[in-house]
Amino acid sequence: MKVLITATSFSEVTSEPEDRLIEAGYEIARNPYGRPMTAEEMAPLLEGVDGCAAGVDDFSAPALAQADRLKVVARHGAGIDQVDIAECTRRGIVVANLPGANAEAVADMTLALMLAVARHISEGDRTTKAGQWVNTYGVDLFQATVGILGLGRIGKGVAQRCRGFDAHVLAYDPYFDQAFAAQHGVDRAESLDHVMRESDFVCLHMPVTEETRGIIDAKKISLMKPTAILVNTARGALVDEDALADALEEGRIFGAGMDVYAAEPPTDSRLLKCDRTVTMPHVSSNTPGALLAMGNGVVDAILAVFNGQRPESVVNPEVYEK
Repeated sequence: MKVLITATSFSEVTSEPEDRLIEAGYEIARNPYGRPMTAEEMAPLLEGVDGCAAGVDDFSAPALAQADRLKVVARHGAGIDQVDIAECTRRGIVVANLPGANAEAVADMTLALMLAVARHISEGDRTTKAGQWVNTYGVDLFQATVGILGLGRIGKGVAQRCRGFDAHVLAYDPYFDQAFAAQHGVDRAESLDHVMRESDFVCLHMPVTEETRGIIDAKKISLMKPTAILVNTARGALVDEDALADALEEGRIFGAGMDVYAAEPPTDSRLLKCDRTVTMPHVSSNTPGALLAMGNGVVDAILAVFNGQRPESVVNPEVYEK
């Protein structure tokens, strides 16, 4: 049996997860491009493959067209927006993901981007190394209002970290965890608009669905304070990048911190040229702890399916009814 590893960070920190597959007797194939693959690139690689340790590649119907033996697509992370769940179910392919495996690492990156934008860290580093002595003025995170859109595992991690800054945390989530909020001093927002209007920092921690795709559009951005900062470590598809670039170029908000983009790599994104924008190459999960947890979680899911068992987190449980 053969396992295709498309997640580019799968073995970068430790070979332990891959070693487990090899020791179990499985043949390994790897992503030859070193980046997320398109459907056209994926399709021929899936022929003769039984399981896939999947990155953020395109797993749409065209990519799956040549998947003649595929039994499981195990996501190296939580997001499943790149996977055609209906097509996988039709083909009898189990889709598994890892909600929470990288939550602490992504929460850390969120705080890092908040501070990096607020205090001009990138600009200060660049200009000082160039021999300049530029006096910049930032905004406070201490006792600021932090708006969290999506109070799942990552959003909760951000809320807990913000307590160290004595921040007022305002969260919006249709499935609001009242017990957690009461324990950690999180206020429930009346609406998404409420968060956008009141927050000094807005952090995105929502999945991409038909309802949330492009949810941070020009109208929502126009509600933000001129001193506010937007941080996205979730998915690029949540944000209208041109609308955000317009606001940044016109000085209508203070800045933005981005680790995810509508297209990755974001070669044509206007955000790359915006001042007061800190951009990262989708690396929020790239810490030893998170990568080991994700790698082992993916292997657990693949081995479970191969052994006739059910993975811990199955996205399409209806596949078992077929």
